[in-house]
Amino acid sequence: MQIVIIGAGEVGHSLAEALLKDKHQVTIIERAQARCDGLVKLLNTIVIRGDGTNISTLADAEVDKAEILIALTRRDQDNLIACQLASRKFNVPRTIARVTRRQNKELFAKLGGVSQTVCTTDIISAIVEDEVSTKDVVTRLSFNEGKAAILEMQIKENSPAKDKCVTDLNLPEDSVLISIFRGKEVIFPRGETSLKVGDKVIAMATRENKILLRNLLVGETS
Repeated sequence: MQIVIIGAGEVGHSLAEALLKDKHQVTIIERAQARCDGLVKLLNTIVIRGDGTNISTLADAEVDKAEILIALTRRDQDNLIACQLASRKFNVPRTIARVTRRQNKELFAKLGGVSQTVCTTDIISAIVEDEVSTKDVVTRLSFNEGKAAILEMQIKENSPAKDKCVTDLNLPEDSVLISIFRGKEVIFPRGETSLKVGDKVIAMATRENKILLRNLLVGETS
């Protein structure tokens, strides 16, 4: 996949490094000459010194060939402009903008040109919430900045869901049981499927209903 990253601070540098390891083609646009020089030495990829809100710079980076553009500068307005130019001028199918202020997420959505926003504050809040309030739940995969997640929970001897059928659980809205691992057996739960001690349950739920689902399957924590 061909990806253009605008802004090569710590986040941009780390992301570029990870994407390159996964065999993606990455082009970096960065204003600071010193950072460009450092990236050229450390990463085997194209680094362009320039302004990601400038059409000629984007053209030099061959943004028209990119499948994703990710704008990670510290200025929300620059990230918005870069994404809008990529989407509207160069027809990039997917654009991702970093936002430092939560209120800008809604603004970006209204203005258009941004497929997805990434707010560091929201991500950290979701991680803290997972650690503090759901210690007995393993988050396997998170979606949409933590608004929904795939979770793993184990049925124990004192679990309220022990020996209950799925149809009798009264699952919270916006949650679903995906699969059950029972020893070497994989079970795709139906209404009549009963949960047993030792079962590892894979479920999906929204952030709002994650605690309700945890309490229903494994019980409340003290």
